[in-house]
Amino acid sequence: MTPAQRRRGRFGIQARVLSLAVLFTLFTAGIIIFSSARSLAQQLRRTTIQSAEYTLQAAASGIRKDIQEVDDLSLWCCVDSTIRTAMLTDISTGVLTHTVYPIIANKYNSMHTAPYIQRFLLASQNGRIIMMGTASSQSRAVGQEALGLLPGMAEGEPLARWDRIQKDPLMQFGIVMEGIPITRQMVRGPSQYAASVYLSVSPALITDPLRALAPEDGSWLCWVMGGTLYRVEDGGLVPLGEADGLLTGDPADPDTLGAGTAVYTARFEEADYTAVVCPLGLHELSLGLMLPQSKLPASLYLLRGPALIALAVVLVMGLGMALLLQRTVAVPIGQLQRRIAKVSEGDFSTDAGIEWNHELGDVGRGINHLSQSVSDLMARRVEDEKQQLDLEYRMLQNQISPHFIYNTLNSIKWMATIQHAPGVAEMVTALSRLLKSVSKGNQRLVPLAEEFGLLEDYFTIQRYRYGGTLTLSLPAAGELAAFAGYRIPRFTLQPLAENAIFHGIEPKGGVGSLSVSLAAGEGGDLLLRLADDGVGMPQEQIGRILAGPQTAGGQQARFRHVGVWNVHRLLQLSFGPQYGLAIESGPAGGTTVTLRLPRPAEAAPDRTEAERGETPPPEPGQAGPERGETPPPEPEQKTG
Repeated sequence: MTPAQRRRGRFGIQARVLSLAVLFTLFTAGIIIFSSARSLAQQLRRTTIQSAEYTLQAAASGIRKDIQEVDDLSLWCCVDSTIRTAMLTDISTGVLTHTVYPIIANKYNSMHTAPYIQRFLLASQNGRIIMMGTASSQSRAVGQEALGLLPGMAEGEPLARWDRIQKDPLMQFGIVMEGIPITRQMVRGPSQYAASVYLSVSPALITDPLRALAPEDGSWLCWVMGGTLYRVEDGGLVPLGEADGLLTGDPADPDTLGAGTAVYTARFEEADYTAVVCPLGLHELSLGLMLPQSKLPASLYLLRGPALIALAVVLVMGLGMALLLQRTVAVPIGQLQRRIAKVSEGDFSTDAGIEWNHELGDVGRGINHLSQSVSDLMARRVEDEKQQLDLEYRMLQNQISPHFIYNTLNSIKWMATIQHAPGVAEMVTALSRLLKSVSKGNQRLVPLAEEFGLLEDYFTIQRYRYGGTLTLSLPAAGELAAFAGYRIPRFTLQPLAENAIFHGIEPKGGVGSLSVSLAAGEGGDLLLRLADDGVGMPQEQIGRILAGPQTAGGQQARFRHVGVWNVHRLLQLSFGPQYGLAIESGPAGGTTVTLRLPRPAEAAPDRTEAERGETPPPEPGQAGPERGETPPPEPEQKTG
């Protein structure tokens, strides 16, 4: 049998698994989704309605107590003997002022709902009036004619009892105040004087306790009073219309907790709502909550017996299918997934346990072959990149070091011939430190302090060469300490200083200065600037320098600025192409070279001095092992 025939014979596992999975999914999905959707929808609706009902009952209980307290005040005024005597008989005005008014005021001020009573008025037909409340100071003069404007106070008009919201007619001009009017009458006999009790209650008595509810998901509270439906909005009651016309449907609902709670359907602003309304038990007042029907389940069917039977069948079939899949598919797939996870984590070793004798085994063999190929490729790539980087770095470093040593030896020879050896000791000491630093070729990156020390040694040699006409300015110790963690490739500043002296300062007479400054750049980078006051250069020459010696034009130009370009390339190899040199100059004079160095966390790792067993380099301006020697005497001043 050929391999192709064997592969075709193994397709049976895949076909059986797919067929069983499709049939099982179609059968179980139809039963579970149908039965579960009905049950969950009905349970969710019941939970939502009962939760709303519980919230409404708790809020209605507090509002009912406040309304009952206001009703008790009006009833007390009608049954209290002292008040009835004062209002229905001809007692003196002094008794009314000194006896009756304090009793009423004490009762009013002791009430919890007193801040919501805007107007509390007692008036009799004989012209006696007692008034208090939060709006008393803003009322106009109250007379018999004005009393007739109040609901329930005019002769033959029905009494007002928690059935409307209207403007107070006794407010001063320009002041509008709405309230819920409440009226009671006290009559002693057909021939005696009659009196009335009038209260105007602020709608805030109802809305303030509802502020803590804060319905969500498009729900909102409503209030039914006097057959009118109001919306609770922004601390007020906004009338919507007759409740009988807005709330439709059968109010009875089996999902409610209380027998008095009604559930309606309503439509407002192109949206359908389910209204849960709980009565307060007073004056036919009710508190309701409008629930968007889009948030409630549409199905209200109970979970039936066939659904339970189907669920049991699904469980049995699912158990059998799970065992079959576990043996034929789940175990191999699980092993393949674990193997792929290890490969994604970087483990490219092979695993012979995933090479079964079926199609999943073919996948396992492919994974092992891929892992081995990737591992071999990565090893070769890493080795090639390491060799290429080391080779290019050594080439660039070797170009810089001989060039420097050659110039330094020429300087020493010139000093020994012309000055008859004054300063040679100091120059040789500086040269020995430089040569020792050059010999440390295995340390690519050094601290800034060490690099500044090398620059000082080099500048010492050049200062003697030019007879003390050169000056060097380095950052102070405190400024350098702020950037102590930054590192720089060895012998980066010396080629730049050499270029500044020979091509900038020397052409103008050999008298000049160099200064080094540090500044923080974007993203935590360090900007190290080396500036000279030499002759400068045009912009096209700057472009040729940074472009590389192959484009400088001519063999002499090729080697004239090779040190600057090498430094630029070293920085890019060490830290990335976004780092390197930036040169600012002009024909008028002066050149500034800016080195951009990354913050320490982004710099290339390097071994510490302790790991190499070396003594750390001295800070700039401090004496190292050679600096502890007695410096040579200064050269004698020649007199003319």
